[in-house]
Amino acid sequence: MQIAFHTDPGIKRDENQDYVGAFTNKKGTVMVIVADGVTSTEGGEVASAMAVEHFGHAWENTTIETIKLAATWIAETTNHENKVILEVGKRFDDLKTMATTLVLAILFDEQVLIGNLGDSKAFLLHQDRFSQLSFDHNLKNELIRAGTVSQADAENVPNANSVTRFLGVDEHANVEIKQYPFLGDDMLFLTSDGITKVLDSSSIKQVMRAETSLNSRACELIRAANSHGAPDNVTALLVSRSNKKDTK
Repeated sequence: MQIAFHTDPGIKRDENQDYVGAFTNKKGTVMVIVADGVTSTEGGEVASAMAVEHFGHAWENTTIETIKLAATWIAETTNHENKVILEVGKRFDDLKTMATTLVLAILFDEQVLIGNLGDSKAFLLHQDRFSQLSFDHNLKNELIRAGTVSQADAENVPNANSVTRFLGVDEHANVEIKQYPFLGDDMLFLTSDGITKVLDSSSIKQVMRAETSLNSRACELIRAANSHGAPDNVTALLVSRSNKKDTK
């Protein structure tokens, strides 16, 4: 297995509120994670850094080897970290509204466990099929899933793309956790929403399939997003199931 990740402020932002990392626990089980500070609040960069570092440190100290225990750990750690962020916000006026989205993946033999809050995303490239594994927690998607509005009418909902779930601000952090196959030459792509605002699935898939190193592909995703005028911070985290240096 190979992992590569990079993050960049992008061409239109002075600061980077994205944070990214990869961590291994005491049993050798790997977790990768991306957080995106909510730009409409102060302290987004603090919240995203706290989330990744705290989740990472907590994971490194576990001995978890099973999906069931990992799912419980994600839920419990999310609730704990939400309380920590809220508590820090109470102590510092400039951080009282800080919040962050979160997407993480815990990697097992032929399986991956995905957890997310907000609109940071996890994708899977399986053979030639590129699909999103995470659910974007925004107003229009929550209303569609609840059956309140139709897919056709959702775009007309006021503030349709506003994030509905995140760490911070709200006392309830309802993380969504799902399990998927992760096989053979499969590749995971975790990202904040900056890249997907300007690159479509076909463009992303083309970069992920390039005959070059995984690190070069992560860099190219960021470069391509910036060259297309990415309006936000850009982060690319790739995980290849294969150990071949130049996985197709």
